[in-house]
Amino acid sequence: MADIKPLESLAECLDWVRSGQREPGVFKIGSEYERLAIDTLGHPLPYEGPVSIRTLLERLAERHGWQPYLENGNPIALLRPGASISLEPAGQFELSGAAFRTVAEMRRELTEHLAQVRDVGEELGVQLCHVGLNPLFPVDEVPWMPKGRYGVMRSYMPRVGRFGLHMMHLTCTVQTNLDFSSETEAMEMMRLGHLLSPVLIALFANSPWLNGRESGYATFRAHLWTDVDEARCNVQRFVFDRSASFADYVDWVLDVPMYFYDKVLPDGSHGYESPLEPTTFRQFFERGHEGRRPTLADWELHASTVFPDVRLKRYLEIRQTDIVPPDVLPALPALTKGLFYDETARKAALALLRDGDATVDRPLLRDAACETALHADFAGTPLRDVAREVLRLCRQGLDRLAAASGEDADASDALAPLEAIVAGERLPFYEEVRRKLGARRSLLSLADGW
Repeated sequence: MADIKPLESLAECLDWVRSGQREPGVFKIGSEYERLAIDTLGHPLPYEGPVSIRTLLERLAERHGWQPYLENGNPIALLRPGASISLEPAGQFELSGAAFRTVAEMRRELTEHLAQVRDVGEELGVQLCHVGLNPLFPVDEVPWMPKGRYGVMRSYMPRVGRFGLHMMHLTCTVQTNLDFSSETEAMEMMRLGHLLSPVLIALFANSPWLNGRESGYATFRAHLWTDVDEARCNVQRFVFDRSASFADYVDWVLDVPMYFYDKVLPDGSHGYESPLEPTTFRQFFERGHEGRRPTLADWELHASTVFPDVRLKRYLEIRQTDIVPPDVLPALPALTKGLFYDETARKAALALLRDGDATVDRPLLRDAACETALHADFAGTPLRDVAREVLRLCRQGLDRLAAASGEDADASDALAPLEAIVAGERLPFYEEVRRKLGARRSLLSLADGW
Protein backbone atom coordinates (compact mmCIF):
# COMPACT_ATOMS: atom_id res chain seq x y z
CA MET A 1 0.00 0.00 0.00
CA ALA A 2 1.27 3.49 -0.88
CA ASP A 3 0.70 4.95 2.59
CA ILE A 4 2.93 2.38 4.35
CA LYS A 5 5.75 2.43 1.80
CA PRO A 6 8.77 4.39 3.11
CA LEU A 7 9.04 7.89 1.67
CA GLU A 8 11.76 8.22 -0.92
CA SER A 9 11.69 12.01 -0.94
CA LEU A 10 10.11 14.81 1.08
CA ALA A 11 8.60 15.94 -2.22
CA GLU A 12 6.03 13.18 -1.60
CA CYS A 13 4.70 15.21 1.33
CA LEU A 14 4.11 18.09 -1.05
CA ASP A 15 2.55 15.76 -3.63
CA TRP A 16 0.18 14.49 -0.91
CA VAL A 17 -1.23 18.01 -0.49
CA ARG A 18 -1.48 18.51 -4.25
CA SER A 19 -3.37 15.22 -4.60
CA GLY A 20 -6.36 16.89 -2.93
CA GLN A 21 -7.09 19.10 -5.96
CA ARG A 22 -10.61 18.59 -7.33
CA GLU A 23 -12.69 19.93 -10.16
CA PRO A 24 -14.85 22.88 -9.01
CA GLY A 25 -18.02 21.16 -10.16
CA VAL A 26 -17.62 18.41 -7.56
CA PHE A 27 -16.69 20.57 -4.57
CA LYS A 28 -18.14 19.42 -1.26
CA ILE A 29 -18.05 20.63 2.33
CA GLY A 30 -17.51 18.57 5.47
CA SER A 31 -18.31 19.59 9.03
CA GLU A 32 -17.12 18.50 12.48
CA TYR A 33 -18.95 19.22 15.72
CA GLU A 34 -17.63 18.71 19.29
CA ARG A 35 -19.95 18.79 22.32
CA LEU A 36 -19.76 18.16 26.07
CA ALA A 37 -21.79 15.11 27.15
CA ILE A 38 -23.08 15.39 30.72
CA ASP A 39 -25.05 13.25 33.20
CA THR A 40 -28.09 14.10 35.34
CA LEU A 41 -25.87 15.87 37.89
CA GLY A 42 -24.30 18.06 35.25
CA HIS A 43 -20.95 16.25 35.34
CA PRO A 44 -18.92 15.34 32.25
CA LEU A 45 -19.31 11.65 31.46
CA PRO A 46 -16.53 9.27 32.58
CA TYR A 47 -15.30 6.72 30.09
CA GLU A 48 -16.46 3.67 32.09
CA GLY A 49 -19.63 3.00 34.06
CA PRO A 50 -23.39 2.53 33.62
CA VAL A 51 -23.77 6.13 32.42
CA SER A 52 -20.61 6.76 30.47
CA ILE A 53 -19.01 7.55 27.16
CA ARG A 54 -18.45 3.84 26.58
CA THR A 55 -22.13 3.03 27.16
CA LEU A 56 -23.17 5.87 24.87
CA LEU A 57 -20.92 4.60 22.08
CA GLU A 58 -21.99 0.97 22.51
CA ARG A 59 -25.69 1.76 22.39
CA LEU A 60 -25.32 4.03 19.38
CA ALA A 61 -23.54 1.16 17.63
CA GLU A 62 -26.20 -1.39 18.61
CA ARG A 63 -29.19 0.72 17.60
CA HIS A 64 -28.04 2.87 14.72
CA GLY A 65 -25.64 0.84 12.62
CA TRP A 66 -22.32 2.38 13.57
CA GLN A 67 -19.21 0.19 13.54
CA PRO A 68 -17.12 0.40 16.73
CA TYR A 69 -13.41 1.16 16.40
CA LEU A 70 -11.35 -0.31 19.25
CA GLU A 71 -8.01 0.60 20.80
CA ASN A 72 -6.71 -1.90 23.38
CA GLY A 73 -10.20 -3.38 23.48
CA ASN A 74 -11.87 -0.05 24.23
CA PRO A 75 -14.34 1.53 21.79
CA ILE A 76 -12.92 4.99 21.09
CA ALA A 77 -14.83 5.80 17.88
CA LEU A 78 -17.77 4.76 15.72
CA LEU A 79 -17.51 4.50 11.96
CA ARG A 80 -19.79 4.41 8.96
CA PRO A 81 -19.14 5.28 5.31
CA GLY A 82 -17.93 8.87 5.08
CA ALA A 83 -18.50 9.76 8.74
CA SER A 84 -17.36 8.98 12.27
CA ILE A 85 -18.04 9.71 15.91
CA SER A 86 -14.87 10.11 17.95
CA LEU A 87 -13.65 11.28 21.35
CA GLU A 88 -11.54 14.24 22.31
CA PRO A 89 -9.25 13.87 25.37
CA ALA A 90 -11.87 14.52 28.09
CA GLY A 91 -14.74 12.80 26.32
CA GLN A 92 -15.86 15.70 24.14
CA PHE A 93 -18.20 13.95 21.74
CA GLU A 94 -17.37 14.68 18.08
CA LEU A 95 -19.30 14.02 14.91
CA SER A 96 -17.09 14.16 11.84
CA GLY A 97 -19.72 14.34 9.18
CA ALA A 98 -19.69 13.14 5.61
CA ALA A 99 -18.79 15.56 2.83
CA PHE A 100 -21.84 16.97 1.03
CA ARG A 101 -22.51 19.31 -1.84
CA THR A 102 -25.30 21.18 -0.08
CA VAL A 103 -25.98 22.79 3.27
CA ALA A 104 -29.38 21.09 3.22
CA GLU A 105 -27.72 17.65 3.23
CA MET A 106 -25.47 18.66 6.10
CA ARG A 107 -28.47 19.88 8.07
CA ARG A 108 -30.24 16.54 7.55
CA GLU A 109 -27.15 14.63 8.72
CA LEU A 110 -26.88 16.77 11.85
CA THR A 111 -30.60 16.36 12.60
CA GLU A 112 -30.31 12.58 12.24
CA HIS A 113 -27.24 12.50 14.49
CA LEU A 114 -28.91 14.54 17.22
CA ALA A 115 -31.97 12.27 17.04
CA GLN A 116 -29.76 9.18 17.46
CA VAL A 117 -27.96 10.68 20.46
CA ARG A 118 -31.32 11.70 21.92
CA ASP A 119 -32.67 8.17 21.45
CA VAL A 120 -29.84 6.75 23.56
CA GLY A 121 -29.29 9.75 25.81
CA GLU A 122 -32.84 10.02 27.12
CA GLU A 123 -32.77 6.59 28.73
CA LEU A 124 -29.26 7.12 30.13
CA GLY A 125 -29.94 10.62 31.39
CA VAL A 126 -27.26 12.05 29.08
CA GLN A 127 -27.50 15.47 27.50
CA LEU A 128 -25.21 17.55 25.29
CA CYS A 129 -23.92 21.06 25.94
CA HIS A 130 -23.03 23.19 22.93
CA VAL A 131 -20.53 25.55 24.59
CA GLY A 132 -17.01 26.39 23.42
CA LEU A 133 -15.24 25.58 26.68
CA ASN A 134 -16.21 23.72 29.83
CA PRO A 135 -16.96 26.73 32.04
CA LEU A 136 -17.05 25.08 35.48
CA PHE A 137 -14.66 22.12 35.68
CA PRO A 138 -10.89 22.67 35.80
CA VAL A 139 -8.50 20.46 33.88
CA ASP A 140 -7.75 18.18 36.82
CA GLU A 141 -11.45 17.46 37.46
CA VAL A 142 -12.49 16.18 34.03
CA PRO A 143 -12.28 12.53 32.88
CA TRP A 144 -9.57 11.18 30.59
CA MET A 145 -10.27 8.98 27.60
CA PRO A 146 -8.21 5.79 26.96
CA LYS A 147 -6.61 6.90 23.68
CA GLY A 148 -2.88 6.34 23.40
CA ARG A 149 -2.03 9.52 21.51
CA TYR A 150 -3.63 11.65 24.21
CA GLY A 151 -1.37 10.18 26.87
CA VAL A 152 1.66 11.35 24.91
CA MET A 153 0.16 14.79 24.36
CA ARG A 154 -0.67 15.23 28.07
CA SER A 155 2.98 14.76 28.90
CA TYR A 156 4.20 17.03 26.11
CA MET A 157 1.79 19.97 26.35
CA PRO A 158 2.83 21.50 29.70
CA ARG A 159 6.41 21.80 28.43
CA VAL A 160 5.51 24.12 25.54
CA GLY A 161 2.65 26.36 26.69
CA ARG A 162 0.28 27.35 29.48
CA PHE A 163 -2.95 26.22 27.90
CA GLY A 164 -2.24 22.95 26.12
CA LEU A 165 -4.09 20.83 28.67
CA HIS A 166 -6.97 23.32 28.70
CA MET A 167 -7.22 22.97 24.93
CA MET A 168 -7.23 19.19 25.15
CA HIS A 169 -9.64 18.73 28.03
CA LEU A 170 -12.03 21.67 28.04
CA THR A 171 -12.71 22.94 24.51
CA CYS A 172 -15.33 22.24 21.85
CA THR A 173 -15.35 23.60 18.32
CA VAL A 174 -17.23 23.47 15.05
CA GLN A 175 -15.13 23.16 11.91
CA THR A 176 -15.68 23.01 8.18
CA ASN A 177 -13.52 21.31 5.55
CA LEU A 178 -13.22 22.77 2.06
CA ASP A 179 -12.09 21.52 -1.33
CA PHE A 180 -9.82 23.40 -3.74
CA SER A 181 -9.07 23.08 -7.45
CA SER A 182 -5.52 24.44 -7.63
CA GLU A 183 -2.59 25.55 -5.54
CA THR A 184 -3.33 29.19 -6.32
CA GLU A 185 -6.93 28.82 -5.22
CA ALA A 186 -6.03 26.87 -2.08
CA MET A 187 -3.50 29.46 -0.91
CA GLU A 188 -5.96 32.26 -1.63
CA MET A 189 -8.54 30.40 0.47
CA MET A 190 -5.97 29.90 3.22
CA ARG A 191 -5.17 33.59 3.19
CA LEU A 192 -8.85 34.50 3.35
CA GLY A 193 -9.35 32.06 6.20
CA HIS A 194 -6.65 33.71 8.29
CA LEU A 195 -7.80 37.23 7.41
CA LEU A 196 -11.33 36.20 8.36
CA SER A 197 -10.33 34.77 11.75
CA PRO A 198 -11.36 37.80 13.87
CA VAL A 199 -14.80 37.90 12.22
CA LEU A 200 -15.46 34.18 12.64
CA ILE A 201 -14.17 34.22 16.21
CA ALA A 202 -16.43 37.16 17.08
CA LEU A 203 -19.56 35.79 15.40
CA PHE A 204 -19.29 32.36 17.08
CA ALA A 205 -17.86 33.48 20.46
CA ASN A 206 -19.37 31.11 23.04
CA SER A 207 -16.91 30.51 25.89
CA PRO A 208 -16.79 33.42 28.36
CA TRP A 209 -16.15 31.43 31.57
CA LEU A 210 -13.17 29.44 32.83
CA ASN A 211 -12.88 27.52 36.11
CA GLY A 212 -16.24 28.73 37.40
CA ARG A 213 -15.88 32.44 36.77
CA GLU A 214 -15.72 35.09 34.06
CA SER A 215 -12.53 34.83 32.04
CA GLY A 216 -12.59 38.38 30.67
CA TYR A 217 -13.01 37.03 27.13
CA ALA A 218 -16.06 36.45 24.97
CA THR A 219 -14.27 33.33 23.75
CA PHE A 220 -11.51 32.05 25.98
CA ARG A 221 -11.34 28.95 23.78
CA ALA A 222 -10.10 30.99 20.82
CA HIS A 223 -7.79 33.05 23.04
CA LEU A 224 -6.04 30.09 24.68
CA TRP A 225 -4.59 28.99 21.33
CA THR A 226 -2.14 31.89 21.65
CA ASP A 227 -0.28 29.95 24.37
CA VAL A 228 -0.68 26.26 23.52
CA ASP A 229 2.42 25.55 21.45
CA GLU A 230 4.11 28.29 19.45
CA ALA A 231 5.82 25.80 17.13
CA ARG A 232 2.62 24.14 15.90
CA CYS A 233 0.08 26.98 16.25
CA ASN A 234 1.91 30.00 14.82
CA VAL A 235 1.95 29.44 11.09
CA GLN A 236 3.95 32.69 10.68
CA ARG A 237 3.14 35.62 8.43
CA PHE A 238 3.68 33.72 5.18
CA VAL A 239 -0.03 32.84 5.24
CA PHE A 240 -0.76 36.53 4.51
CA ASP A 241 1.72 36.63 1.62
CA ARG A 242 0.06 36.60 -1.81
CA SER A 243 3.01 34.66 -3.21
CA ALA A 244 2.84 31.88 -0.59
CA SER A 245 2.79 28.31 -1.90
CA PHE A 246 2.08 24.76 -0.79
CA ALA A 247 5.84 24.37 -0.35
CA ASP A 248 5.90 27.16 2.24
CA TYR A 249 3.23 25.43 4.29
CA VAL A 250 4.75 21.94 3.93
CA ASP A 251 8.20 23.25 4.91
CA TRP A 252 6.68 24.73 8.05
CA VAL A 253 5.00 21.42 8.98
CA LEU A 254 8.20 19.47 8.26
CA ASP A 255 10.02 21.55 10.87
CA VAL A 256 7.40 21.21 13.62
CA PRO A 257 8.50 18.81 16.40
CA MET A 258 6.70 15.47 16.33
CA TYR A 259 4.43 14.37 19.15
CA PHE A 260 5.00 10.68 18.56
CA TYR A 261 5.98 7.82 16.30
CA ASP A 262 3.25 5.41 15.26
CA LYS A 263 4.18 2.01 16.70
CA VAL A 264 2.69 -1.35 15.73
CA LEU A 265 2.00 -3.39 18.87
CA PRO A 266 2.40 -7.20 19.13
CA ASP A 267 -1.35 -7.74 18.66
CA GLY A 268 -1.29 -5.77 15.42
CA SER A 269 -2.92 -2.66 16.85
CA HIS A 270 -1.26 0.75 16.83
CA GLY A 271 0.32 2.62 19.71
CA TYR A 272 2.31 5.80 20.12
CA GLU A 273 5.93 6.32 21.17
CA SER A 274 7.39 9.69 22.16
CA PRO A 275 10.74 10.76 20.68
CA LEU A 276 13.46 10.80 23.34
CA GLU A 277 14.46 14.30 22.24
CA PRO A 278 12.70 16.95 20.11
CA THR A 279 12.54 15.60 16.57
CA THR A 280 10.99 17.27 13.54
CA PHE A 281 9.47 15.27 10.71
CA ARG A 282 12.32 16.43 8.50
CA GLN A 283 14.80 14.92 10.99
CA PHE A 284 12.75 11.71 11.14
CA PHE A 285 13.09 11.46 7.36
CA GLU A 286 16.82 12.14 7.48
CA ARG A 287 17.67 9.83 10.39
CA GLY A 288 14.87 7.29 10.65
CA HIS A 289 13.92 5.77 14.00
CA GLU A 290 15.18 2.39 15.21
CA GLY A 291 15.71 1.32 11.61
CA ARG A 292 12.28 2.48 10.44
CA ARG A 293 11.76 5.07 7.75
CA PRO A 294 8.74 7.43 7.73
CA THR A 295 5.82 6.62 5.47
CA LEU A 296 3.07 8.71 3.94
CA ALA A 297 0.83 7.51 6.79
CA ASP A 298 3.35 8.95 9.27
CA TRP A 299 3.29 12.25 7.40
CA GLU A 300 -0.50 12.34 7.36
CA LEU A 301 -0.56 11.70 11.12
CA HIS A 302 1.99 14.44 11.75
CA ALA A 303 0.15 16.91 9.53
CA SER A 304 -2.91 16.46 11.77
CA THR A 305 -0.94 17.61 14.84
CA VAL A 306 -0.35 21.21 13.79
CA PHE A 307 -2.96 23.72 14.92
CA PRO A 308 -3.18 26.96 12.91
CA ASP A 309 -6.57 28.63 12.47
CA VAL A 310 -6.64 27.22 8.93
CA ARG A 311 -5.01 23.83 8.43
CA LEU A 312 -3.96 22.45 5.05
CA LYS A 313 -4.17 18.76 4.31
CA ARG A 314 -5.65 17.41 1.09
CA TYR A 315 -8.39 19.91 1.87
CA LEU A 316 -8.60 23.04 3.99
CA GLU A 317 -9.89 23.02 7.56
CA ILE A 318 -11.51 26.20 8.89
CA ARG A 319 -11.13 25.71 12.63
CA GLN A 320 -11.34 29.00 14.57
CA THR A 321 -14.85 28.85 15.96
CA ASP A 322 -16.56 27.83 19.20
CA ILE A 323 -19.33 25.27 19.04
CA VAL A 324 -22.74 26.99 19.08
CA PRO A 325 -26.34 25.83 19.67
CA PRO A 326 -27.65 23.22 17.20
CA ASP A 327 -29.99 25.61 15.38
CA VAL A 328 -26.98 27.73 14.37
CA LEU A 329 -24.51 24.98 13.43
CA PRO A 330 -25.42 25.05 9.70
CA ALA A 331 -24.34 28.69 9.64
CA LEU A 332 -20.61 27.89 9.50
CA PRO A 333 -20.77 25.55 6.48
CA ALA A 334 -23.11 28.04 4.79
CA LEU A 335 -20.78 30.94 5.53
CA THR A 336 -17.67 29.18 4.31
CA LYS A 337 -19.40 27.82 1.21
CA GLY A 338 -20.67 31.23 0.16
CA LEU A 339 -17.41 33.08 0.81
CA PHE A 340 -14.83 30.52 -0.29
CA TYR A 341 -16.53 28.72 -3.20
CA ASP A 342 -17.98 31.78 -4.95
CA GLU A 343 -15.02 33.57 -6.53
CA THR A 344 -16.73 36.96 -6.63
CA ALA A 345 -17.53 36.80 -2.91
CA ARG A 346 -14.04 35.52 -2.13
CA LYS A 347 -12.32 38.39 -3.96
CA ALA A 348 -14.64 40.97 -2.38
CA ALA A 349 -14.03 39.53 1.10
CA LEU A 350 -10.25 39.68 0.58
CA ALA A 351 -10.53 43.34 -0.36
CA LEU A 352 -12.83 44.07 2.60
CA LEU A 353 -10.36 42.45 5.01
CA ARG A 354 -7.50 44.53 3.59
CA ASP A 355 -5.61 41.71 1.92
CA GLY A 356 -1.95 42.67 1.55
CA ASP A 357 -2.09 45.51 4.09
CA ALA A 358 0.91 44.91 6.33
CA THR A 359 -0.05 47.79 8.63
CA VAL A 360 -2.89 45.76 10.20
CA ASP A 361 -1.71 43.95 13.33
CA ARG A 362 -3.46 40.63 12.69
CA PRO A 363 -2.55 38.88 16.00
CA LEU A 364 -3.70 41.94 17.97
CA LEU A 365 -6.95 42.08 16.03
CA ARG A 366 -7.53 38.38 16.55
CA ASP A 367 -7.16 38.65 20.30
CA ALA A 368 -9.34 41.77 20.43
CA ALA A 369 -12.07 39.67 18.79
CA CYS A 370 -11.52 36.97 21.42
CA GLU A 371 -11.95 39.54 24.17
CA THR A 372 -14.79 41.76 22.98
CA ALA A 373 -16.20 39.92 19.93
CA LEU A 374 -18.04 42.28 17.59
CA HIS A 375 -17.09 45.28 19.74
CA ALA A 376 -13.47 45.00 18.57
CA ASP A 377 -11.98 47.65 16.31
CA PHE A 378 -10.69 46.71 12.86
CA ALA A 379 -8.33 49.45 11.69
CA GLY A 380 -10.78 52.19 12.68
CA THR A 381 -13.93 50.28 11.68
CA PRO A 382 -16.15 48.47 14.19
CA LEU A 383 -15.77 44.72 13.67
CA ARG A 384 -19.57 44.51 13.77
CA ASP A 385 -19.71 46.53 10.54
CA VAL A 386 -17.10 44.29 8.92
CA ALA A 387 -19.06 41.20 9.96
CA ARG A 388 -22.27 42.66 8.54
CA GLU A 389 -20.59 43.15 5.18
CA VAL A 390 -19.03 39.67 5.30
CA LEU A 391 -22.47 38.14 5.81
CA ARG A 392 -23.90 40.22 2.96
CA LEU A 393 -21.15 39.04 0.60
CA CYS A 394 -21.71 35.47 1.73
CA ARG A 395 -25.47 35.60 1.14
CA GLN A 396 -24.84 36.90 -2.37
CA GLY A 397 -22.26 34.17 -2.97
CA LEU A 398 -24.64 31.43 -1.83
CA ASP A 399 -27.38 32.78 -4.05
CA ARG A 400 -25.08 32.84 -7.07
CA LEU A 401 -23.90 29.29 -6.38
CA ALA A 402 -27.50 28.11 -6.05
CA ALA A 403 -28.50 29.80 -9.30
CA ALA A 404 -25.57 28.21 -11.15
CA SER A 405 -26.05 24.69 -9.77
CA GLY A 406 -29.83 24.56 -9.39
CA GLU A 407 -29.45 23.20 -5.84
CA ASP A 408 -29.23 24.41 -2.25
CA ALA A 409 -31.54 27.36 -2.87
CA ASP A 410 -32.22 27.79 0.85
CA ALA A 411 -28.58 27.72 1.99
CA SER A 412 -28.47 31.44 2.72
CA ASP A 413 -31.28 31.00 5.28
CA ALA A 414 -28.69 29.40 7.59
CA LEU A 415 -27.06 32.82 7.97
CA ALA A 416 -30.12 34.36 9.63
CA PRO A 417 -29.04 33.69 13.27
CA LEU A 418 -25.68 35.36 12.67
CA GLU A 419 -27.32 38.28 10.91
CA ALA A 420 -29.65 38.67 13.90
CA ILE A 421 -26.66 38.81 16.27
CA VAL A 422 -24.92 41.44 14.15
CA ALA A 423 -28.14 43.48 14.00
CA GLY A 424 -28.56 43.30 17.78
CA GLU A 425 -31.77 41.30 17.46
CA ARG A 426 -30.37 38.18 19.15
CA LEU A 427 -28.03 37.92 22.13
CA PRO A 428 -24.51 36.80 21.25
CA PHE A 429 -23.87 33.21 22.29
CA TYR A 430 -21.40 34.21 25.01
CA GLU A 431 -24.00 36.54 26.57
CA GLU A 432 -26.48 33.67 26.67
CA VAL A 433 -23.89 31.55 28.50
CA ARG A 434 -23.25 34.36 30.97
CA ARG A 435 -26.97 34.78 31.60
CA LYS A 436 -27.60 31.07 32.14
CA LEU A 437 -24.58 30.48 34.37
CA GLY A 438 -25.39 33.61 36.34
CA ALA A 439 -28.78 32.13 37.16
CA ARG A 440 -27.55 28.58 37.81
CA ARG A 441 -23.93 27.54 38.02
CA SER A 442 -24.35 24.10 36.55
CA LEU A 443 -23.67 22.56 33.16
CA LEU A 444 -27.33 21.54 33.28
CA SER A 445 -28.19 25.19 32.67
CA LEU A 446 -26.38 24.90 29.30
CA ALA A 447 -27.77 21.49 28.30
CA ASP A 448 -29.80 21.41 25.12
CA GLY A 449 -32.43 19.13 26.65
CA TRP A 450 -34.45 16.62 24.72
